[in-house]
Formats: sequence, C-alpha cells, structure tokens
Amino acid sequence: MSAFTSFRRHMWTVLTAGQNVGRTPVATLMRTKLPRILFILLVIVVVAMIGGPNGAYAHGTTPPTTGHTDKIVLNGDLPGKLDLTPYLSWYVDQSQQMSLDDVRQLPFDDFQQSASIPSFGYTSDIIWYRIDFGVDQMLTAPPYIEANPSYLNHIDLYLFEDVATAKLSDAIWQESMGDRIPARKRPFTSGTHVASWPKLDAGAYHLFIRVQSNSTNLLTVTLWQAKDLISSMTLRNLATNIFFGVFLTLGITYFSLGLIARDAVVVSYGIGIACAGMLISLVNGVGLSQLRSEIPWMNDFLIGTTNIVSQAAVVFLWIHILEFRQRTPILFWLGCAYCIVILSFLIGTTNELYTVFGTYIVPSVALFMACACLVLVKRLAADIRNKTLWAYLIALALPCGPVIMLQLAHAGLIEVTPIRIGLHQFTFIFHIIAMGILMAIRLTQMDREQVFASTRAEETTSLVGEQRKLISMLSHEFRTPLAVIQRSSEMLMLRLRDHSDDIQNRLKRIELQARKLARLVDIFLSKDGIDDKEFSLARELVGLDHFMNDFVANTTRDDAEILVTCTGTNGVEAYIDETLIGLAMTNLVETSRRFAHGKPIHITARAQSNWLAEISIPCQGEGLDSDEIRLIGNALFRREMETKALRSALGLHISQRIVDAHGGSIKLRDLGPMGIALCVLLPCETSNQDSAAPLA
Repeated sequence: MSAFTSFRRHMWTVLTAGQNVGRTPVATLMRTKLPRILFILLVIVVVAMIGGPNGAYAHGTTPPTTGHTDKIVLNGDLPGKLDLTPYLSWYVDQSQQMSLDDVRQLPFDDFQQSASIPSFGYTSDIIWYRIDFGVDQMLTAPPYIEANPSYLNHIDLYLFEDVATAKLSDAIWQESMGDRIPARKRPFTSGTHVASWPKLDAGAYHLFIRVQSNSTNLLTVTLWQAKDLISSMTLRNLATNIFFGVFLTLGITYFSLGLIARDAVVVSYGIGIACAGMLISLVNGVGLSQLRSEIPWMNDFLIGTTNIVSQAAVVFLWIHILEFRQRTPILFWLGCAYCIVILSFLIGTTNELYTVFGTYIVPSVALFMACACLVLVKRLAADIRNKTLWAYLIALALPCGPVIMLQLAHAGLIEVTPIRIGLHQFTFIFHIIAMGILMAIRLTQMDREQVFASTRAEETTSLVGEQRKLISMLSHEFRTPLAVIQRSSEMLMLRLRDHSDDIQNRLKRIELQARKLARLVDIFLSKDGIDDKEFSLARELVGLDHFMNDFVANTTRDDAEILVTCTGTNGVEAYIDETLIGLAMTNLVETSRRFAHGKPIHITARAQSNWLAEISIPCQGEGLDSDEIRLIGNALFRREMETKALRSALGLHISQRIVDAHGGSIKLRDLGPMGIALCVLLPCETSNQDSAAPLA
C-alpha cells in the first residue's frame, strides 16, 4: 500500500508541477487540488459502480456457494410476475458431451448458486440450470415462462415431477427456444423467449434448463401471468421500437453531416451511435420480433456485426477526440491497427470466433476506454479551464463507466447484477443528449469556419484579380522601354557599322539581352503565363556545344569567370527554349557563385547516353554547410516550399520548373568534403561523339 501511495503522490506531483507559479492562493488551489479531487472522485465512482456489494466476485475467481436456497412454492393464483433467477443453480459442462440423464444423476452439491445473475462470460461450454419448486395447490391458469437474454442460441427446458426415478421419456413438459430456432418453430414470435407451462397438480417438480451460446452466457428466468406478460411486452416493444428508430436516425444524420463536413470525429460518432442504438434494440428483441427470420444465424449475425462495428467506432472516436494524430502519431496508427483487428472478427459473428472476440477483445476495449478517460482527466488537470475537455468529460467519459461495467460483466470478469447490465441504457440517453449539444456546437463552429474560409477565398480571388491587372500594367510598361532599347540598338548598329568590331559586338549584346528580357516579360508577366501553370516554350533544336559557348560568353565576368569542358558532346543536340534554359542555368551558377567568392566556376557537360545529356555545376566553398544544402534541396525538390526557403531560393525553384517543363530534371550530387554538384539532365539527340574538348 505504501508503494501505491508513493506512486500516486509522484504522479500527481508530475501532473501539477509548475502550475502554481505566479498565481493567487485561490488559483493555486484550483490548479493543484481540484484535479486531485476530481481524480479521487472518479476512482471512487468507478470502484463503487464496478465493485459494489460482492464486487470482487467474478466467475472463476471466487468460488460460488454450493447447495440450494429454500425451494420455491406455488399456490393457486400466481402473482403477476415471479422472478426465478435467484433460485437458479447451475453446472458447467466443459466437455459439451453430457446428456440430460447424466446431468440429472449429478448430486445436489455439484450444482452451485450465487446471489447474482449467473454469468460465465463468452464461453462455448454448455451450462445446465436447475430449479426445484413445489406446487401446494393446482394453478388456476397456466403461467408463461420467459428466458432472457434474447441472443442465447439454444435454451432447452425439461420439466420433471420426480427427479429421482423419472427418465427422459417421463418429462411432463419440454420446450426448445433460442435465437437459433427458426421463427416458425418458436412457441411465440416475440422479441423474447417465451413458452407456456402446462397446468401442474400439487407436488414437487424440477426444471432443467440447457443453455448453449457463442455470445456471453448468462440467464434470467421469470414466470408471468398472461395479462401481465402482454402488458409488459407491449411497453417493452414500444420503447424498443422508438429507441431503435430514434438512434438509427441520429446515427445516419451524424454520419451524413460528418461526410459533408469531412470530419472524422462526426463520421465515426455517427457510425458508433447508430450501431450502439441498433445493438441495444437487437438485444431487446427487435430482430426476433420484427424480422422473424427463418435463417437460424440471422440474429447472431446482426448482433455480432453491430457489436463489433460499434467497438471499432468507439476506439476510432477516442483516438480522434484525444488528438493522437497530432500529439502522438504512433499511438494514432496503433489505434487504427487496433480498429482493423477488431473489424477482422466480422467474419466470425455466427461461430466460435465470436467467443474469442468476446473473451479477449471486449475486455481490451473496456481497458482502452478506461485509459482514454484517464488521459482526458490528465489533460484536464493540466488545463483546468479548458471548456472542451470539461464537455468531453461530462458527455463522454462519465457515461463510459456503465459501458465499461457492461463490458466486464459480459466478459465474466465482474459479477452480473441487473443495474450493471441495465444502467448503460439510461446513461446512453444522457450521453446522446449531451453529445448532441456538443456536436451541434462543433458543426456550428465548422460552419462558421467554412463561411470564414469562403469569405477569405472570395477576398483572395479579388486580390488575385487586382494582382493580374497590376501585372498586365507592368508588362505593358516594361515592353515600351524594351522596344525603345531594341530599336535604339538597331539604329546605332546601322549608324556605326563602319566603326570597330568591339562597338558592334556590344550593340549586338545589348540587342540580344533586350530580346531575352522581352521574352521573359512575355512568360512571367502575361495573363497566360499566370493562368497556365506550365511554361509556354519556344523550342528549337540547339547544339549543346554551341549553347554552352554562348552561355559562358554571356554569363562570365571579370570577377567571376566561368569555364566549361564538354565531353562527348560533339553533334549532341537538345530541343530546348534557349532563353528559359539559359535563365535556369544562370540561377544555378549564381547559387554556386555565392560560395565561390570570386574563384572560377568550372562547368562540365557530357552525354550520359544517346538520349540524355548532363550539365554539372560545382557548388563548393566557404559557407556551404548542411543547412545551406538542405535549403537548396528544399527549393529544388519540394512542391510546397516554406516561406524562408521561398524567399531565399526562389530562383532555384523556378529553375527546377523550367527544366521539368523540358522533360529533364535537376539533381544534387554529393561530392563529399568538396561540396555538392548541381546537375541538369536534359533529353538530347546524338549523331556522333568525340573526346573531351576544353572551351573558354
């Protein structure tokens, strides 16, 4: 106990550490004491609901009492309702081979009793029940016997007058019930298992009940007068049908709204609420009373399917509510895998695989829900003023208590009592109302967010329109001086044609650069260039040697010399837009110049194959570290760039788009300690190849 106390103190110290700095005494109390009080209250409530009187009892852990209580005696008129469950004694046939005669020969002490509803969890064992009773006076009207729950597969009843000497043929009455019995063979086509008793003379009687099911094996037995049974079943059927209709409608509504809003929480909640409502209704007999199927396994299929899907939906809902995908992705994917494992049991809803599901998966889901509630409490302790967490605690975590009790009771891990198997239906209604309010708030917020996003989108569209107008104006304004420059250079060339070649070369260079600038304006500052994500290419077949010579001549400077070596490129031609490829190459060279610090840059061009040419630009020097390499890589290879990368490496991003438009690519080659190389790969055509030819 001291170790547990120390652990609890340590956990709460961790949870509340640092929360009282700079706060008033009242705020400090709220931050440090209230979460602990909430945790203690939650533990007390859970222990009280799960434990309770004899709460430590679970089948197989605490031996039930042997022997029998006082025998029940029937006199003349039967009261409206007589519960026979407290008088049930039971024997477990683990061999599944014992006959009725074998069971009847067992000593009384082999049959056991408990103060609660006999429950054995999900088991394939056959359970034999026995009730000893006497009749002092002949009953005026034959009673009706009702056995529940409705999902038990086989319920065989045998009534004997003398257990000591009678054989199987001496049974004065016998009946077979269960959801595996076709509708036409059942005594009554109702939502529960009901049969009519014969009139009994005064004497001693013994009732044997054989129960077998792949679902949780528990049994309640009740004797009814006809009018009281009809009244009770009418009310139950009315409530069940309303319950079924309301919650199926709610589930479909939430599911549809979730699909429209693309919200996984609302979708999973809609599936869960529809399946949970259908499951409760099917357990209460909707499938038996309304479908009246002749297929023996139909009720098992419906109950098993809705149970499995609802369990998976609960897990999926919790991992989204707790935001595992954003906080701890590994737990999110483990939760998704857990959901897949749960759903895999859909193939075994009508056979013994469903027993395995109930034995292992059902308790694990209960444990998962308990852990999820504790995580929610922990987060609430860290952020006590979070209204969303409070709402989830009230609307989701608290109703989980009865559901966890029900799961553990069905698995046979805790004692089964009427309140433990029935409380969840009432808390479910509270949960639906509370979650309906939360979902309405959530959907309202999402609607507001969509309206806000729509408004922003309209504003953005308007701004883009204004931007296009501005760009069109800029394009027009740029074209006017460019045209003047081009015409002026042409006039000067005509007037100065008798002057030196140096002047003529400079004028030609001015005209060429003006023409290139006009081409870039047409590409980047035109409406078509903005609307079309692809570049408008003016391709022509260009010799790679010729292109590299022109590029070096136009790009090299006295303080930043560029050298190029072409290997095997004689006769190699590429179908390219010279202006755009030149721009892409210029951006790559300028990136290399940032680290060259005035040193010459030696570019190599070679033919990798008959259809692919490579232009390699080394990038090395002081300042080229891992961060710079990562920035260059992001600019070249990431479609969605970060703001910092976009501002500092926009030219590289444009270069990659230009080369991609030509069917090529830009690669980063690691040169080890020497740095990296920016390699441009372009499609080409080759007629012949020569050896290396250095150019300057």
